[in-house]
Amino acid sequence: MSAALIAQQEVHIRVLQQLAHSGLLEDCGQPILLPGKRPGSRNEATCTGKMTVEGKTFWLRVRLPWEFPLCLPIVSVENTESEAVLPHFTNDNEVCFASDVGLLDRRRPEAILHESLERVHTLLRNMLLGDRGGEFLREIQAYWSAISRGCIDCTVTANNRPRFISALYRGTSLQAVADDADSYAHSLPDRRAEGLTAKKALYVPLAPGDGNPSFLPKELTTPEGLRKYVRRMPDGIRDALARLLRRFNVSEHLVVLGLKRPQGERAVVGVHLQRLDHGHPLLQDRTGAQVEPIALMRRDPDYLLPRGGAEYGLRERRVLIAGCGSVGGHIALALARAGVGGLTLVDPDRFMPENTFRHVCGMRWLTNPKVTGLKKEIESSTPYVSVQPIDGRLEKLLQAEPDMVRGHDLVIAAMGQPTLELHLNEWAWSNAEHPPALFTWLEPYGIGGHALLTHMRDQDARQRGCLECLYDRDLGNRAAFADPGGTYTQDVLGCGSRFMPFADLDSQRTAELATRLALRALRHEAHEAPLLSWKGDARQFRQKGFTVTPHYEQELSKLEATWLDYRRDDCPICAPGPTP
Repeated sequence: MSAALIAQQEVHIRVLQQLAHSGLLEDCGQPILLPGKRPGSRNEATCTGKMTVEGKTFWLRVRLPWEFPLCLPIVSVENTESEAVLPHFTNDNEVCFASDVGLLDRRRPEAILHESLERVHTLLRNMLLGDRGGEFLREIQAYWSAISRGCIDCTVTANNRPRFISALYRGTSLQAVADDADSYAHSLPDRRAEGLTAKKALYVPLAPGDGNPSFLPKELTTPEGLRKYVRRMPDGIRDALARLLRRFNVSEHLVVLGLKRPQGERAVVGVHLQRLDHGHPLLQDRTGAQVEPIALMRRDPDYLLPRGGAEYGLRERRVLIAGCGSVGGHIALALARAGVGGLTLVDPDRFMPENTFRHVCGMRWLTNPKVTGLKKEIESSTPYVSVQPIDGRLEKLLQAEPDMVRGHDLVIAAMGQPTLELHLNEWAWSNAEHPPALFTWLEPYGIGGHALLTHMRDQDARQRGCLECLYDRDLGNRAAFADPGGTYTQDVLGCGSRFMPFADLDSQRTAELATRLALRALRHEAHEAPLLSWKGDARQFRQKGFTVTPHYEQELSKLEATWLDYRRDDCPICAPGPTP
């Protein structure tokens, strides 16, 4: 063993020896070295002692993992005078005291151990005196996983209504439980659930912790325990369950229990009822059944969206994105991850090798239409998003299917073609019922990017300010940071290979600016027509001999304070007054 490893062991032994003088543990035994629990791990320093909490004695073992003090000690209960079954213990009787521990001062290992044991004492006291049933429900998913033999996917909506659901099998193997096969398919990367057969299953909402501090998870593994909490249902819900069961004459089936947690939302666990005898065990006494716990891996929107920072309320929103290049691709993926439920992608181009380094799709869909490749990319990484690809031009879509475009909550233009974007701007303002439009574009060499939201309603009127306001007679954009007289595109192969120089980070920054503004519009938080910009470093731009505009030279704080000053009183599109 190296000198460093020996020194580490000596530190751990010394830290444990000091426990006897801390007052936190009584009758501390001498520290010894025992093999770690993980296969192949090094010996770990450990000792035992007593902790008295509310008159009850707990015999504890304290182990210092080899990584300590870069991690917390492990404390387990070897014996106790308390007859109460306490929550926040693992199957190995380790105490779960570390869920909200942040910074560890690795230079003070004694202090880390001292604070850890204080937390153990506090947790044990709270569990002896507090709502143990509520704490078990708070952690029910972890407890259920520990007593279950298997785990299956679950896309069941956990609400207050008992109902039939679907158990999905591949052959004889239980694969998932879902509201229906379609909802399960929407949770999968390929959106396909072929080869699965459905059997009728049951969803039952229970509230075992309401006014019941003695609830234990293992009660739900017996017919008697299940009946106990079914009978505590409100009369209307229990009657609805009884009506379902009268139509459910099977010898075995799966039940998903929606368990109300202290915070009010529901956790879900599964039980497989087998060998039903003399009626259904959820309602009738003296009925037999074998109850097998099944852990559920939740994939339903109620669970996934909040965990990822997405918003459930955006699932009904539909957004059309015209232009699926570097900026539009990042916007589409960001909106999907924010929880937007419907995206329509419009672009006539295909992915080519030169798109590789500044597109969200990279090389994966080379030679495919951008809209179909981006659809596959979004759906393979983000569940519950419906993507409609349209391999074509926006102006033709406006002419051929204006009602379809009008059916969206927002239209985003990231085409980099001012003429087409001005056409869309005029279309948006031609009818009060047309959706808001958001225009976003990049400046060359990463000197900035912009996003403009227009045709927003406030107090039953559309607020003035639109893309046309930015353009003067020579089609110069008054928001531009690059002098409008310059030529900023480059080519490497001659005609047909011209491109605007900017990096993927510039695309991402512009897409973030536009996406945040789009989300404000979708949440109905934006009621004006703001022009937002970000400014980058202009050194490379100037080294190329180019000139920035006075607009670029303004302080960013002034740009932010004057986000509505671009509006023109003589604009032919929006100036005649707000559209009624």
